[in-house]
Amino acid sequence: MTKPPVVRISRLLSALLLAFGLSACASLSSAPTAPSHASEPAADATPEPDGDEIPADKLPNQPLTSELLMRFLVGDIALQRNQPQLAAQTWHDLVLKTNDPRVARRATEVAIGSGQLAIARDDAQRWIDAVPDSIAARQVMLSLLIRANRLDEAKPHMQALLAAQPQEIAPFFLQMHMLWDKNTDREAALRLTEELTTPYPQLAEARFARAVALANVGRLDDSLKELDEANRLKPDWEPAILYRAQLMGKSSTPQARIDYLQSAERRVPKSMALRSVLAREYVEASQFAAALKVYDQMLVLQPNNLEALMGSGLVALQMRDLDTAEQRLSRATELAPQQTGNLRYYLGQIAEERYRFPEARDWYQGVDGEFKPAADKRLVRVLARLGDTDGALALLKTLPAETDEARVANLQLTASVWREARQYRKGYDVLGEGLKRYPGNADLIYDRSLFADLLGDYAESEAELRRYLALEPDSVMGQNALGYTLANRSTLADTARLAESEKLLNAAIVKEPDNPTILDSLGWLRFRQGKPAEARALLEKAYAKMPDPEIGTHLGEVLWQLGDKRAAQKLFDAARLLDPQSEILREAVQRLGAQ
Repeated sequence: MTKPPVVRISRLLSALLLAFGLSACASLSSAPTAPSHASEPAADATPEPDGDEIPADKLPNQPLTSELLMRFLVGDIALQRNQPQLAAQTWHDLVLKTNDPRVARRATEVAIGSGQLAIARDDAQRWIDAVPDSIAARQVMLSLLIRANRLDEAKPHMQALLAAQPQEIAPFFLQMHMLWDKNTDREAALRLTEELTTPYPQLAEARFARAVALANVGRLDDSLKELDEANRLKPDWEPAILYRAQLMGKSSTPQARIDYLQSAERRVPKSMALRSVLAREYVEASQFAAALKVYDQMLVLQPNNLEALMGSGLVALQMRDLDTAEQRLSRATELAPQQTGNLRYYLGQIAEERYRFPEARDWYQGVDGEFKPAADKRLVRVLARLGDTDGALALLKTLPAETDEARVANLQLTASVWREARQYRKGYDVLGEGLKRYPGNADLIYDRSLFADLLGDYAESEAELRRYLALEPDSVMGQNALGYTLANRSTLADTARLAESEKLLNAAIVKEPDNPTILDSLGWLRFRQGKPAEARALLEKAYAKMPDPEIGTHLGEVLWQLGDKRAAQKLFDAARLLDPQSEILREAVQRLGAQ
């Protein structure tokens, strides 16, 4: 169902939602012997409306005979012995014998707790018959009717509740949609909503309730008309603005929603909710700079706004602004450690990319929930990079391997462990065994090409990359890898190979124009073509986006040739600081005679 954003829950709605959960709250093993209130909330829940004590004149003059006492005991003993059906039936019989509203209330609790909802409805009705003014009884009955999808029978109970609590009418209509779930009869929900809201034509919240109900049966034009009326009654009313933007998602372009929200935000400049939705729309439209600007504005007003910290951090990460991403995401985890477990995964990525492997290990080890499998995979590589080969292999054995895809991924991880341990032959052999089991697997072929290169078999490395691209001709990763390989293994005289390299890299950069690894490859190609000035511009752009040791080494070599040896040495030093074991750096420094 189409549901608008949730705002603060009204007391009436809270009580109804609590009543929905009675089956989970009513204990079958330790129920008290005295009747207790059927809608008694948890200690931290919204308190039940006052004034629901059963008046003395509503209590029957019923003596407590030995027979009744025995039946009470049977009902409670059945609960204690985990015989819920017997307990519900026994308490139901007691209602029939006593007509006591206290017994009816207790019987309703027991029937709900045991899942006997038909009996619960009968008991709740007898509770209402005995005490028509009982708010709690109406709340429980209403929840039972909604759960049973008997909405046509719910009207009198809802009317009674609204009449008893007129201060709750507006907030209840604003959030009425929260009572329905995916199994609710949408047409019945619309009928009930229209009947309940008819007496309140000048109430914006009533119009809003109709708009939601109409949208849920696909009548979007009528829904928008109700929202127009709500905005006439309450100009620039935030809930109506936000819900209209949500409905626009079904029939408009992302830019149309952005334009609408921008206009609304100018009229309601202090609305954090509007800014939050606008920022998310920018993200959906891949307008990341605009999204980050909105999040920044939110943080100026509320520096500890969790959504803005998380949203801006993830957007900054997408934009490769690692400083901002790290600062915002770290702050979010500090403010709400229990709600931000997934952010540790991204913080681990940032630390890993900056070659802070002990820190990356700590972040990945702290990930739980849905991101834990992905974090564990990255943790394998980090442990290997830290020299803990045994730990990496031990963790790898715990990873799921129930599908061919998972088993191939684990083979790739195993090879990466041996790569970090500089046991290239072992990694190559792991991939070779994998290709025997999964012949023609493109991922294994690609990885084996890298190991062939590490082993000095450049002809096989190139052949495997060509084999990979034959299987995945549109792969940016493959185009970049073969393009770089051809450039790196060619001289100015190898015009055909350099031309092929340029063709591959141009195809890749068109698809991902801001990818720093492709920019690096293009820069290196220009250098090999004898165009150091063009190479410098491309490599500086790549290094600004990703200050990786390999990119820094390439840029340093270009600057060295251009005569700026001091700047080149600074880049070599920075690369060595990040990755002291970099083979590309070591080879370049030795060849150039640098330090």
